[in-house]
Amino acid sequence: MRKAKLLKNYATYTASTESIKVVAQNIKCIRIGFVGLENTTTANTLANTIAHSSAVKLTVGGEIETLIRHDDLFALNFALDMLKLGMSDPSWLLGTGTDNTYTWLKTILPVFLTTDKDVYINLDYTGVTNVDGTTLTLCVEYGDRPYPSKPLALRYVSVNTATSFTEADISVAGKKLVGLLIYSTTIPATTAYDTSAGEIKLLVKREEKAHYHWFDLDNVEADVEDTVVWAILDNYRFIDFSDDPIPADDLKVAIKSLVSATDAVRLIGVYL
Repeated sequence: MRKAKLLKNYATYTASTESIKVVAQNIKCIRIGFVGLENTTTANTLANTIAHSSAVKLTVGGEIETLIRHDDLFALNFALDMLKLGMSDPSWLLGTGTDNTYTWLKTILPVFLTTDKDVYINLDYTGVTNVDGTTLTLCVEYGDRPYPSKPLALRYVSVNTATSFTEADISVAGKKLVGLLIYSTTIPATTAYDTSAGEIKLLVKREEKAHYHWFDLDNVEADVEDTVVWAILDNYRFIDFSDDPIPADDLKVAIKSLVSATDAVRLIGVYL
């Protein structure tokens, strides 16, 4: 039977949280709810709202299993459908440019963990422009169904791209890569044919196992008519390895820009 418990109940959120203990067995996920009030007549944006936390961290038995930026978690929530993990997409309400109107955002941190070790979650507060009275609600979903003794882990690395291949180490000992979310600062536009993540190679123990081009990769899926969310998600691509996960003990990604970009790429690995 599915169960749920509030870890934070509409609590004031104006500074980074303490380490919040997750007391539950057979943890499926943790739902993150952020709510605030506009404090000016200038509406906040979705891009600004999803950056309310610079990092979301989950530790199990004192070891960091998940460390992810919240804006990347927002994008990953859309991609989780591709991994068939049974997670819903994010939902949100933006203010209207009127003082004291509500802004809220719901995202989900997947966990899928059964353990008797101590589990903690931390959020590093960033804040949202034009919003105050911010609150945080955290809800853990769990139940009777057992999961693996290691959680689904989310890790990210940042690297500046170049016109020749630059490598980033995305190794996680003892785990396998089931998905890779890629954020590219520069993306192709109608008058600028360039992208930070123009080509992507996966190297397992220095051996090339996959070679992709930006235009071959899957978009993070959302309603194509929602121009607000697409303005965010069009900087992301996702590779699904769930049908044949890649050993992550010695795993690197080599990236080069398409033409001349030399800005940042983030690689968000999903590991089991």
